[in-house]
Amino acid sequence: MASKKYIKDYTLVETEDTKGQLKKTAVYHGDYFNLNLEETEIKTLRWRFLLLFIATLALHVIAGSINNPGLYKIYVALPYTGAFFPLLFLAAGILRMPAEKRPYRNEEIGLSYKRIINMSRLYLIFMAAGLLGALIYLLIVARGLAIELEAIYIGLIAGASFLIWLIYKRANNIEISKEQPALTNE
Repeated sequence: MASKKYIKDYTLVETEDTKGQLKKTAVYHGDYFNLNLEETEIKTLRWRFLLLFIATLALHVIAGSINNPGLYKIYVALPYTGAFFPLLFLAAGILRMPAEKRPYRNEEIGLSYKRIINMSRLYLIFMAAGLLGALIYLLIVARGLAIELEAIYIGLIAGASFLIWLIYKRANNIEISKEQPALTNE
C-alpha cells in the first residue's frame, strides 16, 4: 500500500502459511484503469518526461545561481525556492510511471500520472508568480540596474517553465479510463 489515501482500495486477509502461522496480506479490490497509450509509447513518454525534467532542473538551478539582485527580494525568491517542492514531487511521479501496459491500480495512476499533472501545474503557478515578481522588480525597483542579469534569470526561468508546460500538456492529453469489471455468472 502506498499511502493512507488509497487504504480503502485494500482489505487485509489472514492466511495460514506452511508453518501454520497466520500472515496478514493486503488484497486490492479497488478499480483498475487503462491508458490510451501502447507499451512503446509509455516507455518513450517516460524517458521524454525524465529528460525534460532533468533539463528543467538544470535550468532552474542555474537560474538560482545567477547573482541577480532581484532574487534577493522576497516576492522573487519565495516562488523560486518554493518551486523546488513541486519539482521534487514531479520527479517522484515520473519515476513511478509504470513501464508496461496493463490494468493499473488507483494508487499507480494517482502517484504517477495525476501527480505529474498536479505538480507541473503547481510549478507553473509558482513560476508565474516569480516571473511577475521579477518583472515588478525590473519595472519599479531596479529602474534599469543589472538588467542583463535579470534578463538571464527571466530567460532561464521562462525556459524551465516552458519545459514543464510541455510535460503538463502531454500528461494532460493522456486519457485514463476506468476498466469495466468483468461480469460473472454465479
